[in-house]
Amino acid sequence: MDFRVFDHLFDGVLVIDKHYKVVYANQSAKSLLEDAPEGKNCKGLFSVCRFCPMEYVKEEGEGVQVYDTELKSQRRACWSMTPLFEGGKFVGVVEVFKDVSNVVSCIIEAERQKAYKEAVFNSIVEAILVLDQEGFVVEHNAIAKRMLCREEKEELVGKHIRELINLSLEELPPEGERADIYVNTPCGKQKASVLLSPMQSNFGYVVSLYVVKDISFCPSEEVIVTKSPAFQKVLDLASSVAEYDVNVLIEGETGTGKSLLARYIHQLSPRRDGPFVKVNCAAIPDTLLEAELFGYTKGAFTGALKDKPGKVELAEGGTLFLDEIGDMPMHLQAKILHLVQEKEFERLGDTKTRKANIRIIASTNKNLKELIKQGLFREDLYYRLGVVKLYLPPLRERREDIPALINYFIEKYSKAYSKKIRGLSPQAVRMLLSYDYPGNIRELENIIERAVITCRGSLINPEDLHLEPMEAKPREEEKEKIKKVLEETGWNKSLAAKRLGMHRTTLWRKIKELGL
Repeated sequence: MDFRVFDHLFDGVLVIDKHYKVVYANQSAKSLLEDAPEGKNCKGLFSVCRFCPMEYVKEEGEGVQVYDTELKSQRRACWSMTPLFEGGKFVGVVEVFKDVSNVVSCIIEAERQKAYKEAVFNSIVEAILVLDQEGFVVEHNAIAKRMLCREEKEELVGKHIRELINLSLEELPPEGERADIYVNTPCGKQKASVLLSPMQSNFGYVVSLYVVKDISFCPSEEVIVTKSPAFQKVLDLASSVAEYDVNVLIEGETGTGKSLLARYIHQLSPRRDGPFVKVNCAAIPDTLLEAELFGYTKGAFTGALKDKPGKVELAEGGTLFLDEIGDMPMHLQAKILHLVQEKEFERLGDTKTRKANIRIIASTNKNLKELIKQGLFREDLYYRLGVVKLYLPPLRERREDIPALINYFIEKYSKAYSKKIRGLSPQAVRMLLSYDYPGNIRELENIIERAVITCRGSLINPEDLHLEPMEAKPREEEKEKIKKVLEETGWNKSLAAKRLGMHRTTLWRKIKELGL
């Protein structure tokens, strides 16, 4: 093939054979690379070469594109690779790249300004609403959403100010003057101080609301904070099954939010007005767990001085949440199976059979299938409990949630301890984003709470974080998980990527990083 057709293109073009040798480079490529690469090995020309996309292109037979990679000259480029075939056989690739250094600089600066604005916006302890000239919300901060939205998916943007605080623009206090009003929040009607400020160029107005009483809104409120597509899929499935009275099994590591998800399902279900009763099967001794679950009659054992209902009866009309079901002893699993199948039970020491109108949600941080193989968990109970199975990914697999969780916990504990924390230093942010969180969200929450308490200024610094030394365990677990799926699929990377819930290029990168 005559490659001279590429000579006068503004984009850089490289042709590389299957042995990684550059066989052609146009003038633009030479200028951008500040080198004449013909005859040389292509590896190392771009930062993306660390993961050698050529292997992926060769095996999958399709091109790849990277919107921001770095050249040896430190310039930024938009880069693509397309396979070349002769007679159906792979013979090499064509790489096309364009200098986008100025564009990337502008994007980075815009993102920096956006992040700075959001950090300031969300660090304010008042609910902020930005309105257009007609009084419709065009932007708001996180506190405004929690104060004024009754549901997680409810949106404020596009709503009129009258819908939110029952006052029109004309009825709000004059510019610069505060007035007390009453606002309907998810925790009921609350007194709030309101301030209206016009924006420059007659764009619109800024309304700030400050709750005079109970600034924490709902002291016991639990919020699901996520931007992760993987976690959002779990929430969507949980929302779909919530209305049906089926058993749900939630699987995931310690600290991923299993009990929070169980409560979320309960709140969306027809049983939302009934009780939500949690039993931690790992925290109660085996000898007491049966009585705790099913109750007992007077004289059933030494110390049973009167009849006492168990958690099953207390959950009547609502949801029974069996947390850490993998720790339940075998002799009790048979009784739970009977409860699940027949919706009936007997108190300890009683012969009377009682009916149970409950929904059962169970959770575990253990591999129940492995416990079944070891004879430690009943297979029939596993399938009865897992009519619907939900898997909560660990925090290290949903890192896009870390910044939002950090902001949420800083705000939560700043209020709880009456501290004025503006945020974190860049070094502290980098440390938190690179940490693996073996304890997941619970560990992140503990880190932030401790940092808020010990921070002596308004900015959390690295020395305030007290991070535990990172261990290789989570990385090794990920390696074993990927290796197992690859072996099960005969190293078919497309099929393995689907099973693992990740893109094929992500799988290729992880294979390289983990040395598989």
